[in-house]
Amino acid sequence: MSLPSLGDVLFVIVLLIPGFVALSLFKWLAIYERKLSDYRLVLWSLFFSLLVYSIFGWRKGISDFDDIRDVLLIPENLVEILGLGVTFGVVLGLITRFYRTRKGRRVVPGDPWLASMRVASRKGSWVIVYTKGGREYKGILHYSGGKGERHEISIRKPKLILRDDKWKVLDEIVMGKEIFFKEEDLQRIVFFKEV
Repeated sequence: MSLPSLGDVLFVIVLLIPGFVALSLFKWLAIYERKLSDYRLVLWSLFFSLLVYSIFGWRKGISDFDDIRDVLLIPENLVEILGLGVTFGVVLGLITRFYRTRKGRRVVPGDPWLASMRVASRKGSWVIVYTKGGREYKGILHYSGGKGERHEISIRKPKLILRDDKWKVLDEIVMGKEIFFKEEDLQRIVFFKEV
């Protein structure tokens, strides 16, 4: 088995770059935060590249895949292909963002944990914390871990909520002035303006 030539490697790199640019812009504008594996990143970049190259081929009147290879490394064509990738990513990203906001979903850029904690801590929000151990606590949000830190929170005036089998509240037990929850203890958090 022979190694691929430098021309083949360069062709594959140039083939993927417009799709990667389009995908990156799409993810940024559409606020798509899910981390893609390397395999999926290459597949989605290839998909976006094929769309970009099909538009490029249509504009240039190229009908054969080998003809694209011949005109690919001409500098003005590279600029046009990258321009199409940028345009494609921006248009798809803005359409997706517009569609999501029209559906009533509030789109906040960045990490969902940070966005929700930022909004909640500004308003002094009440929270109900459900732990992985099956316990339920309510209180006022005091602290949450920031960017790059662990997702930990602290609540003031905490109360342990005891419920029966039908989820009716039996008792609320005061648990001191403040309670701290580590990331591995948290199952879900619910925010309220008032409890």
